Amino acid sequence: MATVEKRGKGYRITVAAGIDLNGKQIRHRLNWTPDEKLTPRQVEKELNRQVARFEEQVKTGSIAAEGNIRFADFAERYMTDYGRPNLKPTTLSNYQRNLVRINQAIGHIRLKDLTTFHIQAFYRNLQEDGIRNREVAICKADLRELIGTQRGAMTAFSARAGVSRATIKYAIDGKPINRASADAIAVALGTKTDKLFDVVDHREPLAPATIHSYHRTISSILEKAVKWHCIPTNPAEGAELPSLAGHKARYLDEPDAKKMLQLLQEEPIKWRAPITFDLLSGLRRSELLGLRWQDVDLDTGVIHIVQTSNYVSGTGVYVSTPKTEDSDRYLKVSRTAILMLLEYKAWQDDMRAKVGDAWEGTAEDDRIFTNEVGRPMFPTSLTQWMGKFIKRSGLPPACVHSLRHTYASLLIAEGTPLVVVSNNLGHAQVSTTNDIYSHVVASAEAKAAQVTDKFAEDIHPKFTPKAKKEGAL
Repeated sequence: MATVEKRGKGYRITVAAGIDLNGKQIRHRLNWTPDEKLTPRQVEKELNRQVARFEEQVKTGSIAAEGNIRFADFAERYMTDYGRPNLKPTTLSNYQRNLVRINQAIGHIRLKDLTTFHIQAFYRNLQEDGIRNREVAICKADLRELIGTQRGAMTAFSARAGVSRATIKYAIDGKPINRASADAIAVALGTKTDKLFDVVDHREPLAPATIHSYHRTISSILEKAVKWHCIPTNPAEGAELPSLAGHKARYLDEPDAKKMLQLLQEEPIKWRAPITFDLLSGLRRSELLGLRWQDVDLDTGVIHIVQTSNYVSGTGVYVSTPKTEDSDRYLKVSRTAILMLLEYKAWQDDMRAKVGDAWEGTAEDDRIFTNEVGRPMFPTSLTQWMGKFIKRSGLPPACVHSLRHTYASLLIAEGTPLVVVSNNLGHAQVSTTNDIYSHVVASAEAKAAQVTDKFAEDIHPKFTPKAKKEGAL
């Protein structure tokens, strides 16, 4: 027999399940919070359904004793039994980073006692001013001199410190890097961090997109807890998240896109080609750098996005599958895009001939965008170069991902059906495309609404500008 206790805006359902070996009563509890939109009658009906369902789960033994485990302990079991064997390195890295803060907030709570309100309070806390306490380090020493200026010194030091070349270059240029990277650089140079860097605290609220990232981590872990019969429902499902609607995708309009392409003509083809091709194809950075020559049909202009190139600290650059099932796709690109690749291929073939046996590319992974010795281009190197180019060109703020947004915005502005744009971008749903580019879609719809104005003189001759000019009114 179940008992129901009202607790705040929710209910606690308790079901007895006999006596354990020590003679103590075994009780299983479920915390349930009704949707605020439900009427009292609907709440009562749904509560009865939850009680009956929970009683049945206890009776059949599908509610395991693991419900007593703390969230932090279950999260570790999740990472060991599921995360590390199955998740992509980037996803795994994000989850591990997020769990540090998540466990501080809810890690001590047992799964069976964890409610939507606990999770909601955590998300609310993340939106408070000053919650983001991030230590950044700004180099005050001549790091380039300490590392060495001879050929290959930067690459060797990067490997020794376990810090990317791009991050080291940021430090050399006096840009802030995270504290962990600064510590690693100092250790590699055999000195203390404060001898090389000034460390500064940055405190600010987290962005809505970051809070959504925390939610994905929590929800994924709790969804697995449901599947493993530790808890009957996922309490994260009812949590309210900050809206992403106010965030507009950053992109270049057509005049600025043309200006960028013109300015790129004066830049080395090593950088000009990937930036130009990305604008003409709308690929994600990881998809762009994962492209191989065998993935491109230079005659038909069709490319196959079948792998991605990513970077994770501690792992380095690695190849993975595309972001989602729909991201593995064939994409038809323009003749202009193919001509760009052909020009770039001539340069790459010349580099291959110059270095001879030192060329690091292989027939199995003949990557398109590489450095001068055939090694796959480092993702953050492209990002860093793009940032410097945008700054010196006087163009509006933009990053590599802005090229993808620019591509999509240009297609939508030209009246390309949204389903085609969505397919080209590799989105799982058209609604995703519509949400991201809602402002561009609205502008295109307004333009489309004016198409039938050409019939104005035939329908309302007295009210047209021509009639007014002739004094019809």
